[in-house]
Amino acid sequence: MRQPVLARKLISAGATAALIIGLAACSSNSDKPSSGAGVTLVVAGQSDNLTQSFNPYLPNTAQGLMFSPGGSPGFIYEPLVQINTVDIGKDIPWLAKSWEWSNGNKTLTTHLQTGVTWSDGKPFTSADVVFTYGLLKQYPALNAGGVPNSTVTAPDDNTVVFTFDQPSQQLFTNIVSAPIVSQHVWSTAGDPTKYPDANPVGTGAYELGSYSPQSILLKANPHYWQGAPKGVTGLRFVAYKDNQGQTNALVSGQADWGGTYIADAEKTYLSKSKDNHYWAPLAGTDGLIPNLTVWPLSDLAFRQAISLGVNRTAIGAASGLPPATSVTGLPMPAYESQVSPALKGKDFTQDVAGAKAKLEGDGFTMGSDGYYAKDGKRAEFSISFPGAYTDIAARVQVMVSQLKDIGIKLNIDTVAVNDINNLTATGKFQSTQGYPVNSAPRAFSYYNDTINPNLYYPIGKATPTFQNIERYQNPQLAELFKQYPLATTDDQRQTIINQIQQIFVDDLPWIPMFYWGSYGNWSSAKVTGWPSQDNPYFSPVPNEVVALRLTPVK
Repeated sequence: MRQPVLARKLISAGATAALIIGLAACSSNSDKPSSGAGVTLVVAGQSDNLTQSFNPYLPNTAQGLMFSPGGSPGFIYEPLVQINTVDIGKDIPWLAKSWEWSNGNKTLTTHLQTGVTWSDGKPFTSADVVFTYGLLKQYPALNAGGVPNSTVTAPDDNTVVFTFDQPSQQLFTNIVSAPIVSQHVWSTAGDPTKYPDANPVGTGAYELGSYSPQSILLKANPHYWQGAPKGVTGLRFVAYKDNQGQTNALVSGQADWGGTYIADAEKTYLSKSKDNHYWAPLAGTDGLIPNLTVWPLSDLAFRQAISLGVNRTAIGAASGLPPATSVTGLPMPAYESQVSPALKGKDFTQDVAGAKAKLEGDGFTMGSDGYYAKDGKRAEFSISFPGAYTDIAARVQVMVSQLKDIGIKLNIDTVAVNDINNLTATGKFQSTQGYPVNSAPRAFSYYNDTINPNLYYPIGKATPTFQNIERYQNPQLAELFKQYPLATTDDQRQTIINQIQQIFVDDLPWIPMFYWGSYGNWSSAKVTGWPSQDNPYFSPVPNEVVALRLTPVK
């Protein structure tokens, strides 16, 4: 799935219009490891327009190049809690060292770390947290992370209390993931939706060293509250235009770390050096996201025909991903325990004849051109995605062929990386691949982000949190989403999830096709301590949590 402009599922963090070869991508002598000394790692990212803006809430900025698909806002600005998308449930206390819910899950009290300072040396306090969440409330356009409305207060310098109108524990990951900004800088910045933040002041382990249109250099923050980094003391982020550019940099050794899909990784990357590593832990489900206000995708039978007609194994294999199996859309086997008893073992199967029968039963007839039509209109729609994303392009090409086999014409509409999220947020698309939200590793979150009718926005009005971009409406489902926060036991919550799953299966508001992972690619030539399948402590994509765990090779 696609993350909001600041990170990547479909939207990869960051990139320049031209492939950057050598230049800042090449490691300097100071980047090389030495005994007892810290090192600088070169990180391959993606961006169409690398501008000197580090505002963590705006799209298409330099900050976006550093935004981690693993849940971290970056290396300069930090969240209250680092949400663990790999070792699910083992979230890491960060600016908040502890927290507890009370008042029927309407009150969240967080206890902050002490001794934290901003990179300019000024103290970090609860006032900064209150100020940050006040900005998100006052300027909804900044709230891409879906932080629910609340009253935020600070009884003392180290405590922050969130008070919600409704029980909100199910939205914990949204609440605590917001990047925290400094009151003393941002209170005089003017309109935060237009503030470039060219010289960011954060609490993170790194601060801005230098900027160019091709790359960003971060250096260790000497004021960092966990101690100035001594292993990885620098990170040079280099922008490439597409997956292939990032892959070339990683294969050639010009980059040490990346978070990109690599086609045929064993042959292309892993075989080139014993130091090369690639791990993509299961992170979610993806597929065809229709605009439900557009015919023929608004026709349930048409969507069901697509689901029956495609070969999910072939689509996923086009980019090295496993096919989606469960009709619930939940990633399997990780979420097996949360599947409704009525839907356990019910998997997607390809049935080309059944797909055609579904169309014909809905009034479609085959035309002389080999495509079905109804009421004089051909069974045809387009799919929009950034042309730079070669992994998506490969999957879509397979879909074009498979849908043609069942009499449906799929047209490809490639757009710029920086354009896709605005198109899907405003509903100005027919279909896409990848959801522009980074769902928390919870069953409720997957459904809440993608099909909650209470998050419906009409065409032309942008959904501020990129949720329910297909514009799905269903009164019964809307009520279930309202009931879920009121549940007081796990059994009650699971009963509601079971009903949500059944509606998802019956209405098929979007069509799951494959499971995706958090792509992590790295070289162990300079540093060790990387997360892996054998040591899955956090997501392997570029992020602060991992950077702080790395130690130079002796």
